[in-house]
Parts: sequence; structure tokens; C-alpha cells
Amino acid sequence: MQVPVGILLDRFGSRVLLSFGALAMASGQLLVAFAPTLEVAIFGRMLVGLGDACTFISMIRMANNWLTGKAASRAQQWMATLGQLGQVASAIPFVWFLQLAGWQKAFAFLAAISLLSACIVWLVALDAPTRQTHQTPKIAMVLSNLRENVAKNSTRMAFWTHFSTQSSGTMFALLWGVPFVTSGEGYSRNIASALLILFVMTNASLGPVLGAIAARGEHLRSRIIIWSPIAGIVAWVIVLAWPSQVPLWMLVSLVMVIGVGGPASMLAFDYTRIYVKKDQLGSANGFVNIGGFLASLIMMASVGFLLDGINAGQAKSSLYDLQHFRLALPIQFLVTIFGVTRYLHHRKRAYQIEGQPE
Repeated sequence: MQVPVGILLDRFGSRVLLSFGALAMASGQLLVAFAPTLEVAIFGRMLVGLGDACTFISMIRMANNWLTGKAASRAQQWMATLGQLGQVASAIPFVWFLQLAGWQKAFAFLAAISLLSACIVWLVALDAPTRQTHQTPKIAMVLSNLRENVAKNSTRMAFWTHFSTQSSGTMFALLWGVPFVTSGEGYSRNIASALLILFVMTNASLGPVLGAIAARGEHLRSRIIIWSPIAGIVAWVIVLAWPSQVPLWMLVSLVMVIGVGGPASMLAFDYTRIYVKKDQLGSANGFVNIGGFLASLIMMASVGFLLDGINAGQAKSSLYDLQHFRLALPIQFLVTIFGVTRYLHHRKRAYQIEGQPE
């Protein structure tokens, strides 16, 4: 939903999309709370995903309407950090509340919070410092602006930034981290859960730090974007090449290294902030925000196909053997390296044609 939401965002503004997103999440959580069938619950989760899609890029656009330059860059990182803290809340206090109050009350409570958020945003938030009414360009104009921005090397540089930095950590956190740590390396599910929380905390805590560093100049921003995924590859190579069960401290190190990718991917929106007009940021950022998730899905599917192929003809119980993971997980390196090379290509072209940012 990133591109459709981005188009609507450029047309209607952040306040409308943030309010709509919160209402969509409230509706989805209510469906999850009282769903009579699994199909209804899945539809509720889709509504939550729709609301989430409205939230992030609307927040980025609003921040860039209120702030400029280094202040905008820092604000983006701090807002992403607050979002990561929401994941921590869902993993710890919400689980406790779910066990205490039960499924329906817990998810109805989440729906009430989302509804309250929608009301607050609608009553208080402003798209820009002035109280001028948001201009609503025609959809045809928004689409034309999107095509123009997607064709620019600077926007593609931002896309490949997001693609190469975020993907390895997302692949680990969303799907393959738990089976790799438990079935592959032989650690408990509690250890795997703790590593996932550490991943989120790394994302959250390093955002403002990387934002402050990147705000000092393009040379530092580019180094973070290049070396963050390379460091992740090195960490994975060490872990996968370890001759026996990898020590826990090394898994902790791996999670912290790939956890840098989340805040590093936020630097993609520094490029759109610099090169794209403010009233066109919604659709441009929607396109850029696809990058990391597209790469993550490619990685997740590729690892799965390889595991199935390697295990063909063997017992199902051996599917997640450590040796199988050692052969399948390196496929992610090809995706990451491809993304970094495309970033370097479009960075060079953007510098030549559109100018190098400070």
C-alpha cells in the first residue's frame, strides 16, 4: 500500500492520512478482537497493515513540512525510534496484559488507543506551521510528479539505500531468526525472543546516533549506507562459518550489527528530503519505502526455496538443520551486494546530474 497511500498523501496531506490510518488500525484491532472466524481475523490484520502504511510516510512528510535540514533528519530518526518502542511495548507489557485480561479485552484496548490517536491527530495536528488549508492537487498531477521523481537518480539512490540496509535485519526478525537460533543453533525459544527484543532495542537506540552523524555531511551518510550492509555480511559469514554451535555472545553481536540496518535505512529519506519537493514527498517516499521490504521478501523466499531444495528427499525433521542454514542463508549476500552496487551507480549519476548534497 505504500505507493497508493503516498499518492493519497500528496493529495490530501498528512493530517487526513494519519487520522484515517489510526481509524483503519482501530477497526482492524476490533475485528481481531471479536472475529468469529480466522478469515475475519486475517482481514482485520490487513486493516491494521493498511493503517500502518498510512502512518510512517505521513509522519515523514509532516516532519519535513515543519522542519528543514539537519533538524528534519534528526526528527525522522527520533520518530522512527518511537515507533520501535511500540514494538517493545507489544512484545512485553502487551503480552502480559493479554495473558491477564484475555484476547478480546486486550485487542479492544488496542483499538481504543488507535481511536484516541485518530481523534487527537484530527483535532491537534497541522500539516504545516501555518494554518493554511492543504492544497489538493488532482490525482493526475500527483501521478505525473511520481513518475518524474521515480525517474530521477536521487530517488533511485534513496530506494537502493533502503533496499540494501534494512533487508537482512528484517529477514532475521520477521521469519528466519527464530528457526535459525532454535533449530539450527540449538538455543531455547526464550533466547530467540530475547535476541528479537535486542534487535528492536538496537534499532531504536541507534537511530538518533546515526541521524546526528549523518547530519554532519553526505560523506558520513554515504559511509554509513555502504558499510552498514557490508558489516552485516561479515557478521553473517563469521556466524555461519563457525565450526560448531556459535557462542551466544556472537549471536548477540550479529543481532546488534544487523540491527544497525533499520536506522541506516532511514537515511534514504534524507535523500528525498534534499532532492524532492515537499508537496511531492508522500508518493516519492512511498516508492522508496518499498525498497527494504521488497529485498526482505526476496531474501525470505529465497532462503525458504533453498532450504526446501537442500532437504529434498530427506526427513522433514532435518529441514532446519544447521548445515542447511549454512548453505541457504548466504543467498541474502547476493541481494545485499546487488543493492549496494545499484546505490553506488545511482549516487554517482545523482551527483553528476542533480548535484551532491552537503
